[in-house]
Amino acid sequence: MKLKDYLKAKLPYFVCQSLVAVTTVLMLAVLLPGGAKVFSAFIGVIYVFGALAPLAVEYRKKSRFYNELMKVFDDLDRKNLAAEIISEPDFFEGALLYNVLRASNKACLEEINGFKTLQEEYREYIEMWVHEIKTPISSSKLMMQNRSGGADAGIAEELESIENYVEQVLFYARSSTLEKDYIIRKTSLEKPVFAALRRNSKLLIGAGVSVSARDLDLTVYSDTKWLEFILSQILINSAKYARETGALIEISAAETENGCLLKISDNGIGIPEGELPRIFDKGFTGTNGRKRGKSTGMGLYICKKLCGKLGVSISAASVPDGGTTIFIAFPKNSMTDIF
Repeated sequence: MKLKDYLKAKLPYFVCQSLVAVTTVLMLAVLLPGGAKVFSAFIGVIYVFGALAPLAVEYRKKSRFYNELMKVFDDLDRKNLAAEIISEPDFFEGALLYNVLRASNKACLEEINGFKTLQEEYREYIEMWVHEIKTPISSSKLMMQNRSGGADAGIAEELESIENYVEQVLFYARSSTLEKDYIIRKTSLEKPVFAALRRNSKLLIGAGVSVSARDLDLTVYSDTKWLEFILSQILINSAKYARETGALIEISAAETENGCLLKISDNGIGIPEGELPRIFDKGFTGTNGRKRGKSTGMGLYICKKLCGKLGVSISAASVPDGGTTIFIAFPKNSMTDIF
């Protein structure tokens, strides 16, 4: 802070104080007899000193703080950390600015950390996905090299696995900006459910899974494309962990007081009780996933993330060796009638 800038800012104060001082001295000179002129001049000097002394102290405090702030700000590579380095000033305006800078810096760091977390999750998932996709690609190459009568079906199955992995990473990549890529519309549950069943029909048939669907003529408000992906991930999991014989998936829906509840139940190997609360965590594969070696631990995590974006809830119940049920709850919302 330069002295001329400070004096310029205080110009109204100087003008007002000067008028008061001159008026006071003139009044004393007129009203008091004899040597009153010397006395009035003395009073004027004291008045001016009393008016200027606080300004000198104030200028010293402010110039020291603002000069330090500007020097630190100019020298720092990360400008948002300036408030963390300077000392808190002992005057009101400076303290106010200091607190605002610290609060702004904290908010900035929290936002940066949030983006770092998202970036780290994305990087970890890409690495995991690349690792997983190598297996079906290698298998496809091997079968092509040793092609025999039944090779075509095996290649088709492996290519379908590749397609599922590609679609999974695509939806994960888009999940952070879902609001730019979805359209909420009125739709019957039959549409996304049957679309997901058609998409995964070969996988379900290959795993020997029978499907029963009923009571799906209920209306919900959602994005059918994203809902179809969520249902596909659930069906793929059911096929992965299906029992060897008599595997069955039952899909049904029912109206509730607050909306609609969709249930996808299977009679597969189930989930251990202690692992059930973690199945929607990123990268969690669980005991079954490690035994069968087919899980990335990302499918249900992405489903949970997408459901949160779509405004629906997803939960699970399971009995070890007795099957798993996934619940998707669609809330009532009169505002969705605008779509």
